[in-house]
Amino acid sequence: MIAVFAIAIVFAISLGLLAVRYHKHKPRNFNSHFPRFQPQLATHRGYGKHGEIPENTLRAFLAAEKLGFRAHELDVRRTQDRVIVLLHGPRLEQTTDGTGRIEDWPADKVFKLNAAHYLKREHPKSHIRFEKIPTLEEVLAKISKKSLINVEIKRDRWDFSRGLEEETLKVVLQSPARNRVFFSGFHFLTLWRLRRLRCPLPIGLLVEPGIFCRLKNFIYRVILLPDNIHLHHSCANEQYIKKLRRRGFGIAFWTVNELSKVRALFAHGADIVITDRTDFLRKLR
Repeated sequence: MIAVFAIAIVFAISLGLLAVRYHKHKPRNFNSHFPRFQPQLATHRGYGKHGEIPENTLRAFLAAEKLGFRAHELDVRRTQDRVIVLLHGPRLEQTTDGTGRIEDWPADKVFKLNAAHYLKREHPKSHIRFEKIPTLEEVLAKISKKSLINVEIKRDRWDFSRGLEEETLKVVLQSPARNRVFFSGFHFLTLWRLRRLRCPLPIGLLVEPGIFCRLKNFIYRVILLPDNIHLHHSCANEQYIKKLRRRGFGIAFWTVNELSKVRALFAHGADIVITDRTDFLRKLR
């Protein structure tokens, strides 16, 4: 009985400390961190998941910038020899002519893979040329100096390896684009490690849709103290967005491919809306 009572006291004290810590947290949201920030429509992996230019390639981001985009979402993973490259994954065959996980391939072999291979399935009538999987360093160096960059760190659900966050952060902080980058991730460990590293850039909590979306959002943001919340558009309404904004969080949405929803989310207070539709920027303007 005494042991149960002691556990209850420890639990209550822990909850109290978490609550105090959470209420003292001052998120580095988009508005407070980026000077003269304006709400942005962001590309999804460069030129969209279903575009005719291969996703997560340098050519995709440069093509989107020619259309006027000044915000991008990209995905990063790590090769066997710890080079940070762009790939959504989790498996190479989803987009390239390789097989397996990129984490099991050395960088020199990864760079020989064709990142445009999947377009043969999605756009069989188009001429498909070779596109290299780029490094994060290469992309950060080439993207416009006016553009914001959402670096999503991809970690598989049961991947508890060390080094991914440390190496990604190192690449970003050594880049001339460092002041235009913000991070996001689904994995608890990703946000935990970025916090432990005292990451000087905004950290976004990505939340999957579903019946437990808001509960998971609450638990994770109390424990992990993110700066921005990245939601699926099905997980929020105007009241929920206002609630998160009152608490100081920046709000981003993924991946919104209906123009009416994009307009509604911006009207309700979204800071970033990520889309596959590169034609939306002209229509919003």
